[in-house]
Amino acid sequence: MTKPTAALLSTIGHPFLLLPLVLAWLTIRKAGLATSWPTLAAIGICIVVMVVFLYFRKQKGEISNWDVSARKERSSNIYQPILLLTAVAAAAMYFFRQPFISDTLFFGLLIAVCYAINVRIKVSQHTVMGYYVSFLVMPVHFWIGLGLLAFAPFIGWSRIVLGRHKKNEVILGTVVGTVFGLLHWWLFD
Repeated sequence: MTKPTAALLSTIGHPFLLLPLVLAWLTIRKAGLATSWPTLAAIGICIVVMVVFLYFRKQKGEISNWDVSARKERSSNIYQPILLLTAVAAAAMYFFRQPFISDTLFFGLLIAVCYAINVRIKVSQHTVMGYYVSFLVMPVHFWIGLGLLAFAPFIGWSRIVLGRHKKNEVILGTVVGTVFGLLHWWLFD
């Protein structure tokens, strides 16, 4: 895999792109467009807040790159803000009587586990989300989910080619994303 190809695959599989697109599609599929606006707004607001937050962190030199690839930078720049935003999103969904509160809290658990793992090893979030979303999609549309699952290893490999992760970090991302994806399927679908 060439670096330009790896960069393209990594961009397509970026958690801030892949996750909200899949979640928005699933929300509309499961609840319908007319009733989904609060959940769609929560997804959009969370992504915008994270992008703006990371933009200012990058401008101040507090993170080395947009992927927050340095393990020590991830706690306060990725995991803590996402956990806070997940809690706020779950509260907003509760307030607006949206049906995805449990799913949102389960996602928070996934992020908390990645945060705990980050103490010892930097898990590839691109890989985690690539596998996780494929299992979120499978119960709704098996073939699209299977396509995402087939694409997930390429996301992980792109991270190795770009030098953002080592093989063990991508393998760990595969395991975490698969376990949480299968658990979500079993618990919620």
